Amino acid sequence: SPCHAGTGPKELQPWLLSLTAVVVFLFIVFVLLLVNRLWQIRMRRWDGDASGTHLGGGDRPEPGGGGRRLRPCPRPGAG
Repeated sequence: SPCHAGTGPKELQPWLLSLTAVVVFLFIVFVLLLVNRLWQIRMRRWDGDASGTHLGGGDRPEPGGGGRRLRPCPRPGAG
């Protein structure tokens, strides 16, 4: 019947196929980066709990500071 003539499998245009491949690739990279980030957080927490060292009140790094504490440079001649 003529109503069902266009219902078969359709071939994607080359540009649409390329766009789909790029989107899928970027999604896979995003998922891998997310899993890596969660793994790093988990391992950092696990290392802290396993060693028994917990940060005290004054030694806690500032949020968003990357966990590094800056120390002042010594003055020349002081010491």
